[in-house]
Parts: sequence; C-alpha cells; structure tokens
Amino acid sequence: MELRKFRYEFPPMEAHFLEAPTPKAVVEFIKRTYPHNWDEVLPSMVEIDDWPRFWKTLDQDGRPLPPNKR
Repeated sequence: MELRKFRYEFPPMEAHFLEAPTPKAVVEFIKRTYPHNWDEVLPSMVEIDDWPRFWKTLDQDGRPLPPNKR
C-alpha cells in the first residue's frame, strides 16, 4: 500500500505532518482529533511531496500507527 503525505495547520501557523493511504483517512483523523472545530482545520490540509523528519502514519480508518509499523 502506497502512503501519501499530508500537511495541516492547527493552531494557525503550527504545521502537522501525516502519512496516510487516502485523503479521507486524514479527514477522519482530523475530525476525531479536533471534534469541536474540525471545520476550521480542514481548509489548511494539503497533500505534499516531502516533509520534515517527523510525521504520523495513518491506517485506512485514519488511526495513527505505532512508529515501528510504518
């Protein structure tokens, strides 16, 4: 399974990086992580080609995988 890279900001100007199989998985993760204001976070989500050294990897359901399962 090929994983794609994503970036979002919350709070504004604070970048977070994720790896997931689909954009939908990232949306589900954001909705669970920010249940009261996910609609403010989603507009900052973008797919990127590369990222800094640290990120999260998500499964098909948008749940983070442990670091050794990447």
